[in-house]
Amino acid sequence: MDKRTLFFFVSLTLTLFVVNLFFQYQNQGTNKKWVEQQKALQQQHQEKLLVELSERTSKPNELPLVELFSDSQGNSYVTTGVKVDDAILVLSWSGALPKTLYSREWGSRKTPQALSLRTEAPRSGEPAIYSRSATGTLRIADLEDVGTFDLQLMSAAPRLSSEEVRISLGRLRDGNFSLPAEDLEITVDEQAAFLPGRDAIILRKTSQGYLPAAVYSLEHSTLFRLEDFEGLGAVEVVSEVPEIPMGTGIADQKYYVLENAFVQLVFTNVGGALSEINLPFETEENPKSVVKEIELDREMMEKHPADAHFPAHGYYTTGTAHDGTSTFHAKGHESGYYPLLRRDVIAANGSTETAINPHFYSTNIVSEYPEMAQRPYTVKRFTKNQIVFESQQSRRRITKTYTLSDAAPYVVDLTIDVDGDAKGLWLTSGVPEVELVSGYPAPAIKYRFTRFDKSEVTSVDLPKDTIAFSSFHPDWITNSNGFFGLIVDPLSEIDPGYKATRVSSRSAPTRLMQLSAGQDSHGAPKEFPGYQLLLPLKGSGGSMQFRLFTGPFASDILERADEAFSDPATGYNPEYTSAQSYHGWASFISEPFSKFLFALMRFFHHLTGSWAFSIILLTIALRLMLYPLNAWSTKSALRMQKLGPKVAALNEKYKKDPKKAQMETFNLYREEGVNPMSGCFPLIIQMPFLIGMYDLLKSTFELRGATFIPGWIDDLAAPDVLFTWGQPIPFIGNEFHLLPLILGACMFLQQRMMSPAPSDPNLMTDQQRQARAMTTMMAPMFTIMFYHFPSGLSIYWISSTVVGVLQQWITARQLNKESSEKASDSGSGSTPSKQGKPKKRKA
Repeated sequence: MDKRTLFFFVSLTLTLFVVNLFFQYQNQGTNKKWVEQQKALQQQHQEKLLVELSERTSKPNELPLVELFSDSQGNSYVTTGVKVDDAILVLSWSGALPKTLYSREWGSRKTPQALSLRTEAPRSGEPAIYSRSATGTLRIADLEDVGTFDLQLMSAAPRLSSEEVRISLGRLRDGNFSLPAEDLEITVDEQAAFLPGRDAIILRKTSQGYLPAAVYSLEHSTLFRLEDFEGLGAVEVVSEVPEIPMGTGIADQKYYVLENAFVQLVFTNVGGALSEINLPFETEENPKSVVKEIELDREMMEKHPADAHFPAHGYYTTGTAHDGTSTFHAKGHESGYYPLLRRDVIAANGSTETAINPHFYSTNIVSEYPEMAQRPYTVKRFTKNQIVFESQQSRRRITKTYTLSDAAPYVVDLTIDVDGDAKGLWLTSGVPEVELVSGYPAPAIKYRFTRFDKSEVTSVDLPKDTIAFSSFHPDWITNSNGFFGLIVDPLSEIDPGYKATRVSSRSAPTRLMQLSAGQDSHGAPKEFPGYQLLLPLKGSGGSMQFRLFTGPFASDILERADEAFSDPATGYNPEYTSAQSYHGWASFISEPFSKFLFALMRFFHHLTGSWAFSIILLTIALRLMLYPLNAWSTKSALRMQKLGPKVAALNEKYKKDPKKAQMETFNLYREEGVNPMSGCFPLIIQMPFLIGMYDLLKSTFELRGATFIPGWIDDLAAPDVLFTWGQPIPFIGNEFHLLPLILGACMFLQQRMMSPAPSDPNLMTDQQRQARAMTTMMAPMFTIMFYHFPSGLSIYWISSTVVGVLQQWITARQLNKESSEKASDSGSGSTPSKQGKPKKRKA
């Protein structure tokens, strides 16, 4: 690289650095003030949570606790248990449990009553029962997988005193257990007062009072349900889920469909919510859709046809006369759609094998009470583009109006009217179906918020349980699977905050669990957790408007939505395009480069009409843009190779003095004008472009389902498939991918050109031997690494390697030509000097 090029890159780097410092200094004061405000709000929030935690934690005298003694006078305390009818439930400790203990109600001074050990506990920390009778049924509380409720943890230190009994608050949210005290930003000593210091019995408040439900294990930091302990004998599970009358709830759901060229919305009278959002495939009859059928859709239809109907159940559509009448369809369309949401699993006989709980429907209104999600709604209006639901409840009336938007594709307008109490009500996003990006699920959660008149889009770490924020108003939230997603945009005032909840695949199964892509090498389903977002409704009720985007995160589609809903007068832009996610460990660096490269790729697609050729042309364009850097790196490597024999000779000459050999080697490099590190600088400059290209080809929706060579490369966002077989092989699976092998061969050829073996292997330096061994390993390593990568990424790498080989060949020829000319000039320049010098004549 010449001095002018080097000066350009140094100047560009310094300019960007200065600009960055300027903006940092400009925003420093504003950011400092905002941080201080946030700290104050956080402190207030923590104090409020601490008070709430204390209020929600029960006192020992509020629970059915009894003290147990080893003597009939009540002098020798043993432990504390939970009383249920005639039985006392305790946790065992090390050593054998006494056959007889004496019980007395908590705080009482009555004479203790004798009890006998009814059930044995084989291990410490497991439950055991003392009672007067030898048999009986233990009533326990049910812990439903849906809903949020408080639990009380009673832990007692055996053989100390009843004063060592500690009551701690637990929480179960949609089957996920947590200790709220762990979420508080307080000292360890303060937390200790609210946390169980040992194993504990978990109680839940029911309509029959507090009943034991589970055992908390301090070692595993989780709960184990009492019904799973076989040694307890007969148990009666007391459920708090109300029965819903037939014809109005789960047992007799009715489904209603609104559909256009872009989306099929399936509503249910349970919750007045969206149980399915299905996106039609692009066909000759429906060219407006941008969703393409992929191999997974075809496999689903072939192996599980009963589960490939859209909707999954019989449904109603508006009458053809549009006079308010509706038509019932006993079965949904066979294939032809992509399910955006996780939905019911249908067995081969047509029955529902696994039903999604309404709590995980989209646009359902839920609360801490599980029955809220299952409220029946009545259809008040049903037309081609609109449906209205209404639910009359004890303290409120809720009306939900859905309208298909004509302003932009995949958009639904939702109006919620709450007449009455709306405190504690949340609107759900639903749980998106799983999409595999480079063989792995890629869920993403984001929200946009405006601060100091500047909008910012933030990614949220995927929660392990439930996370909640209540200190700000998000402009919108998005829940996506990488290629598809939902954007919930509140257009009117609602309460601040949002929630994000992890949903196990047991509660919301994915269709991948039925296919080979979602199973391990033994055929067992993999775990694919989903995620749901919730927005709070306005606590005072009234009318609230929402805009829903329910479709593919394709750039053209999102740009159309931004254009449709922007307001030039105010400068407002929803920026739905920022909902797209770039997946990668360095996406925060690569995202701007990915966007730039995608603009180029879209330009090439307009020219060729093929995304595969667009990738190839983009690769060539990127190689041409970076040619000076690549040429500099290549020339440096070739010059280093030519100096190999000289370096080997110096090492041999000074083999007894390594420092002298190193010094002479550096002098040789300086005399020849070679810098050993000069090849690294161009590579460092190229890295953002290379990482950006990598993330672009993994994350671009437009490549999903795009075909290059039918029958071989049918989906640029998935690995190529030359042929398949039945029994999967570890790592390889049951599909043969040819492109990674071609890639490995091209890389091997390129590396051999870069480091050719000398005629005499003894002339190779240790550095050359190491480099050659490394390049020999790189080809198989990349073949293995790319084996499950998308075919579009393999095409890019193959194209880049082939163009790189051509560039190396050209650079090598230029370098050889320069060397020959230099040698020629040197030879011709020395001859005249010798001839021009007159010789002395002899006398």
